[in-house]
Amino acid sequence: MPVSRRTFLGGGLAAAAVAVTGTPLLAGCASDKKNTAVANAAVKLPTYTKYGEITPDLPGTDVVLDGFLKYPANPVKAIAEAPGDGKPITFMTNIPGAIPPAMDKNQFWQQLNQRLGSELQISMASNDEYKDKFATRIAGGDLPDILNIPPDTPQIPGLVKSKCMDLTEHLSGDAISKYPFLANIPTEFWKGCVFNGAIYGVPVPRGMSRTSGVLYREDLLAAKGIKDPAPKSFQEFFDLAKEMTAAKENTWAWTRVPLSTIRMMLGMPNVWKQDGGKFTSMYEHEAQEQALEAGRKMVAAGVVNPDAFNDKASARKQWFNGGSAAFDYDSFVAWNQYYNDNTAGDAFAVNMLDVPGFDSGEGTPWMGGALNNVTAFSKSSTHSAETLLKIANWMAAPFGTEEYLFRKYGVAGRHYTLKGTDPVPTKVGTVETGIGLQYISDSTLALYWAGKPDVPKKQHAIQEKFAKRLVYDASYGLYSDTGSKKWAQLVKTMNDLESQIVQGKKPVSDWKAGVESWKAAGGDKIRTELEQAHADTAGK
Repeated sequence: MPVSRRTFLGGGLAAAAVAVTGTPLLAGCASDKKNTAVANAAVKLPTYTKYGEITPDLPGTDVVLDGFLKYPANPVKAIAEAPGDGKPITFMTNIPGAIPPAMDKNQFWQQLNQRLGSELQISMASNDEYKDKFATRIAGGDLPDILNIPPDTPQIPGLVKSKCMDLTEHLSGDAISKYPFLANIPTEFWKGCVFNGAIYGVPVPRGMSRTSGVLYREDLLAAKGIKDPAPKSFQEFFDLAKEMTAAKENTWAWTRVPLSTIRMMLGMPNVWKQDGGKFTSMYEHEAQEQALEAGRKMVAAGVVNPDAFNDKASARKQWFNGGSAAFDYDSFVAWNQYYNDNTAGDAFAVNMLDVPGFDSGEGTPWMGGALNNVTAFSKSSTHSAETLLKIANWMAAPFGTEEYLFRKYGVAGRHYTLKGTDPVPTKVGTVETGIGLQYISDSTLALYWAGKPDVPKKQHAIQEKFAKRLVYDASYGLYSDTGSKKWAQLVKTMNDLESQIVQGKKPVSDWKAGVESWKAAGGDKIRTELEQAHADTAGK
């Protein structure tokens, strides 16, 4: 079903559209008959037990993330024994940054192996290349011990049934207590690891950390005399964009057309809405033409970088960091990444706007997708499930522990320097620690930035504003076989149409015909399957 940065299709729904290769990973291995809504709903999910040894400065809720103004002075050493079994463990993953130095030239990696008690052999690929590499490895049967499975991998139920360990007996209910930091991951995230009536993986949680909003360069706005911007309507939002645009100086307000934000202003569904068992897609919302007209208006006014329709996300990030754009639509994870990549010096400051209603009042932010990926273990691994789960448990030790400090920052003196109790990464640290450990497992994000307590304060404050108004994707945890095959192409077609409309190449009135085509090409069938899955699991 729908797969996007905001939407992870859990509970088997992750059997998404056929990957870049355009072919199934497992010929003849379509969703297993047992991968039904009823079978998946019957699985007893792991018992959530919050780790209580660390007290946040800014306490969160079941939605708002915990915030910390500084790293605890005496981090808790939470795991006494090395989790490994002495034999090498293989892992394949994507890497969001540059490929780091190889193990023999990487002191962080070498120290990690000592702490794990097993050599962790990691095969890495860039974000852009990973899905192709993953598909090739699966097709060739050459599986690592630990697999990072992207949410939009095709036919996940069949893939995990054929190739991966069933972890139900180790993780279901109170059995997870043997792995306290996996038990510290809230129950909701585990729904995305259930396929064929069993638990087949460990979640890498996102949710609120992946919730996106309008990030803005606080320092650039302040330089124009704009402090604490809080537009109360689309018109004020638009006026602010015009004020921050100076095309002759190669500066534009926006890195891209903020259609998602405009849709939130208009109260649209987050992918799918469910009401009384009936499902409605965002595409069908009556205010879509109004949103597209507003986006078209912004492009026509020249407040969006003219290269926005040609360049990739990496270019947008460079515009924002370099100061040629003041606004970007992205997540809390990206907010931290901007500080990591900062080239503007100490003045650099980021904040996030609240979402107003289109004409007045409050808009409705969309909750981020639950998972980054599912981590599964190969059936052909020579390691026991217990050993691999111990590794995952070690990787999930939360903020405030000694294990987290090492995992994220490395060794003091080489990979970071202490500013008070805060670990400030060195250039060597940034390069050597980027080996993808967060994709084996992770705790939920803590709001924190070393040496900058104002960052978690801002993040916590906007999350508290969002919390009660968040709109969730009603399809999460449900399975649509048609969606697993067709959703990605359907989304691409609609994205292409919206791009043409906001650029003024097609009239806004073309949207209505586009929605009818979307429905006929699979949208209506997906809706029917979601409604059936919802009915099958009602009350379960």
